[in-house]
Parts: sequence; C-alpha cells; structure tokens
Amino acid sequence: MIRAVVPHASEDLVAFGEGGRRTAADLLGDAAQVASALRAFPPGDVALAAADRYLFAVALLGAWSGGRGVDLPPNGQEEAVRAVARACASGVLLHDRAGAGDGVDVRALLEGRAAPARLPDVPPGQHLVTLWTSGSAGPPRPIGKTAAQILGEARTVASVFGLGRDTRIVSTAPAHHIYGLLFGVLAPLSGGGAFGRETPLLAEAVAASLARSRATHLASTPAHLGALVGLDGLERLRCGFSSGAALPAATSEQLRHRFGLVVHEIYGSTETGGVAHRDRPGAPWRPFPDVTVSVSAEGLLGVDSPLLPPGAPRPFATGDRARLRDDGGFELLGRADDVVKVAGKRVALSEVEARLRAVPGVRDAAVVALPASGIRELELRAAVIAPGLDERVIRGALLDWLDPVTVPRRILLVETLPRDATGKLPRERLSALWEGDVLEMERIAEEGSGWFEGHFDGFPVLPGIVQILEFVLRPARERWPGLGAPVRLRRLKFKRLIRPGDVLTVRIARKGGGAILDFEIRCGAEPCATGLVDLA
Repeated sequence: MIRAVVPHASEDLVAFGEGGRRTAADLLGDAAQVASALRAFPPGDVALAAADRYLFAVALLGAWSGGRGVDLPPNGQEEAVRAVARACASGVLLHDRAGAGDGVDVRALLEGRAAPARLPDVPPGQHLVTLWTSGSAGPPRPIGKTAAQILGEARTVASVFGLGRDTRIVSTAPAHHIYGLLFGVLAPLSGGGAFGRETPLLAEAVAASLARSRATHLASTPAHLGALVGLDGLERLRCGFSSGAALPAATSEQLRHRFGLVVHEIYGSTETGGVAHRDRPGAPWRPFPDVTVSVSAEGLLGVDSPLLPPGAPRPFATGDRARLRDDGGFELLGRADDVVKVAGKRVALSEVEARLRAVPGVRDAAVVALPASGIRELELRAAVIAPGLDERVIRGALLDWLDPVTVPRRILLVETLPRDATGKLPRERLSALWEGDVLEMERIAEEGSGWFEGHFDGFPVLPGIVQILEFVLRPARERWPGLGAPVRLRRLKFKRLIRPGDVLTVRIARKGGGAILDFEIRCGAEPCATGLVDLA
C-alpha cells in the first residue's frame, strides 16, 4: 500500500518551494537513505517534527519503509515535541531544526546520493502514524492510524477532488495535523501531484507563495482565507479547501466573486477521518464515498466508515447534532455540548455565535459559557472581531433576536480570535481571553550590558530591537515557556528615548489565548514604548 503513495514517473515533480524543487526519484532515494540510517536505532516508532514538508515526507516514507510507525506531536512547541519523542519506543526524534541539541536532523541522513528504491507494500492493518486530536472538545488525545485508514483516505481525497499529475498544492495547515498531513502531503502525492514545502501563515506570504509556485490548489482555514480576500495571487487557483471551523458565507462569496474560486469545506475529525464535504456554506454536507451517516435518538450524528479505528463502535457517535436529508446529505446543528442553561433557559452557543456573525460589521465571533457569581451559575461571554463597532451597537443588534438573558453578559472586542494553526478554537484558549494574564516588572537600562553599543557614540540610547527582545520577549518566555515564535509587530510606537541608568517599568499582558503580547515600557510616568507582538 505504501507503494501507491508515489505513483509518479522518476522525473515528476513532488515538492516545490524555497527549499528547492524535488522529483519522485529524489523522494524515493532520500526515503531509502532514512530507512537505512534508522536500522542503527532501537526498534519502534519514531517521533517526527519537520517544518519542511519535503523533509517531513522523506522521514515519513523512510520510517514506513523500515517497518516503523511515526508519532507526530500535537503542535510545534518544543516541550510537546520532546514529550512525544520521550514516549516513543525507539526514543528517536527526526527533525529539521538547525542547531537543535537533541534528536536527528533529517538533512544529516541525506548526505550523498542514493539510488531510488521501491516503497514496500504493508498489510492494511499495520500501524503507520499517531496523531493528536485538536483539543477543541477536551484535552488532546493520541489517535493511531493504520495503512488502510490514512492511505485509504489520501486516495479518496485525491479521487473525489480530481488531484492529478498537474496538481500543485500549497497548505497553510501544519503537517502534524491530520488535515495538513492529508491535503498538504499524502493526497497530492497519491494523485501524482506535488506539494509546497513551506507552511505560509501571514496572508501576504500565502499570496506570494501561490503566485511564485503557480499553485493550482490551496488547503487552508477560514481565518487565512478571510485574510486573502483583499489580496492578489489567487487568480490561478482551481479550487480551495477549508477545514477546522465554519467558513463564513461572506468569505466564500467574496472568493467566488473576485477570483471565481470555489472553496470546498471538509468535515471530519482525527478519530473518524474525513466524513463529508460541501462547496458552499449553508449547503448540505455530502458524505465521502463509503461513508454512511445516521442520527441517534438523542440527535447526534453517527458515522460508519472504513476510516474508523479497528474495533470502534459502529456507528461511531460524534459530538455533533445533525439532521438527515432525503437526498442522502445532512445538516449540522451545532455541538451537543454547546447547549447550556443560563438563568434557567437553554441556550445553544452556536446560535448566539451565528447571530453575532450576522451583525453588519462583525467579521468573526466566538461564545463561551463561564462560571458567574450571583444567582446565575453560568454566564455567556463573547469575543468579537468587529472593527469600527462598539459593544453597545453589537448588544443592541442581538436584542432584536435573542432573549435578554441569553445575550452575552460581556462582549470583548478583539483583533483576532485565538484559533490554532488549523483554524480550530480550543476551549481553553477562548476561556483564557478573560483570565487577565499579566506580567509586570522593573528593569534598569544597564550601560555595561552591551545593549547601547554603537547606538550612538556620544549619546547612547537603547535600540528598539533591544527593547523588544530583552524587555518583552525574553521575560515573556521565562514567564510563559509555551509561547509561539513572534511573527509580526503591530501598533509599535517609541515615545521616549531610553538612556543608560533609566529605571523602567515593563508591563506585558498575554491576550488572545497566548497568541498576542500587549506591552508597555515606561520610565516613571512617561511611556517609552508600546505595541503588540503577534505570536505563531
């Protein structure tokens, strides 16, 4: 079955991007070298954390060729990666992180040139990969996938969406997540096509990657697609894919109108694999081939599929409420756990979110029920992206539709929702918006620290980059070790020069579930620098 993953001719393109173009011959030869090198290590699964998708695919196929499974981390954070590596039977971590002190750099295994080797066939029931659930409905859990499950789904995706030899896919979803693994690596390979090596995140970088590579398909998330509406670079795309959250109807229509781009939404989970797809928000979901859906007496969607884990109950009960249609499709009615009682009334969080998104000027919204003081056991809180609107206008629009006790008690206006890389919004990230996580400290601008060197002779002042690195990012990482890498500075203002010996007060607030640092540096009562740091 592994052999079918690379049906290309030897010189066919399999990967493109800033790391260089690679052919099927390159991929098979490099995978053979990895398989050979792994023989020197203890038996068992290996951990894999490679940002370059070509190196990721090389390590993946190399491990599989050597009869090993691959364990992927739940995210790209260092501690999460190390934890997965420690849990592996072999204790081996394959990565592509320059200067990393632990694990094996995949690039070090590819020195020299190996002849392309045929990938072996493996039994359908052989374990190939372990992924993690997203954590949007509870703590992340490891889910194992057999050859029949993961490779069968890749072939289905390639077949349903016509991914052929001229396919070039750019993905903004990381390869350690099932969506990014399938649509960003395995499905384009299974169809004989190619994938982009990078995972661009900022809208401008995504558009540039699409234009530079002449990509035909984009696998992304609602947040990324929404940011692309106003940019160029999508004209050549044949179609797009979206997963992780509901695609706003406005985003879908704008992409159709401006670029003629049809975006296919994908519904599924790590446990079930792909369940259904649709090409327009609000349209019924259509099950993938060989997937059968049903609705239980409690109104929950059940799934029967060859992609389910061996021994799983059939039908497999999801946590989503649904309604079947006579044409074989179905409609999703929200999560079963999104119905809560507020002041004695049953409220569906998804309904409140839908009403918020329908308010003119609201771009996105999320609602959570949190413990409250007083007579209410729970109260609703909403995080809303609505530039130019205030809480009063939003609340007034909701009162036209909702009972006053079901209108969110607190509405927090934010610039971004703390979605993860796949577009999902883990519950703990959303709840953290109201935690008020703040770090405040005093620092002295020390003349002998080297911070002032060369800036400037005869009149030393503290450079802005030093203020960001030493007074904001370094203490923030010490306080919150799991923070992502900085990707953008916003609203940056330097208001007062900092001279040697100045006593400074630094205040850093972690917002957006840890995705944003809001900082202020003061000298006495005078503000010196303020701004926002967006984190990966």
